[in-house]
Amino acid sequence: MQEQQQKVLLIERKRKLESCFRDDLLRKGYPVLGVESGGEGLTRLNDFPPDVVIINAATLRTNGLRICSWYRNRLPDTPLILIVPEDEPIDDADHIDVILHLPFTVQKIVNRLRSFEITRNQDLLIKGPLQLNRKTRMVTYKEKTSYLTPRLARLLHILMQNPGVEFPRRELFKQAWKTDYTEDTRSLDVHISWLRKALEDDPQSPQLIKTVRGVGYKLDLSAR
Repeated sequence: MQEQQQKVLLIERKRKLESCFRDDLLRKGYPVLGVESGGEGLTRLNDFPPDVVIINAATLRTNGLRICSWYRNRLPDTPLILIVPEDEPIDDADHIDVILHLPFTVQKIVNRLRSFEITRNQDLLIKGPLQLNRKTRMVTYKEKTSYLTPRLARLLHILMQNPGVEFPRRELFKQAWKTDYTEDTRSLDVHISWLRKALEDDPQSPQLIKTVRGVGYKLDLSAR
């Protein structure tokens, strides 16, 4: 699976006298969704889950702190970059990953994006067409992206570390729930069902997470 560039949500308004970066980032190969307000960006998170959010406050006539708070609450693990004018003082910015004061070129943003990518790659588990970010719990399979609960992410992580292995239900339950009590594994079946809904084209006829009759479950990456 070829590694893709980070998806960037860029909040900025195009103004003649201000530095705008959408076109430059697109030329650098980054998938960019440009919106003109923080509220507009929030409405697009489901169809464009970003890897990085950039708030170009210099073009918004605001210091951007309130917008950053909105996105930190919605995307607690997604890096936030705030761009402000050269003389803009910024206080109470613990929830912002990077603050950049103008003027600078797009290369400065690219350098920051690359540093985030190095960190992100350490959290990525990639098996064939399946990709799981263990930090954000975002999973991608066949262009479908979903956010998993901690338990579902742990369950998928175990299966991804052992593709093709036929897991007995009790053993899979023991590892995912971190317990020695395995007499009642009905919760495992429910979670497998939820995981299939997040990943499979047809959860009723699963091709990725298969039931092994009389044994348990396995991850089948031969499905295409």
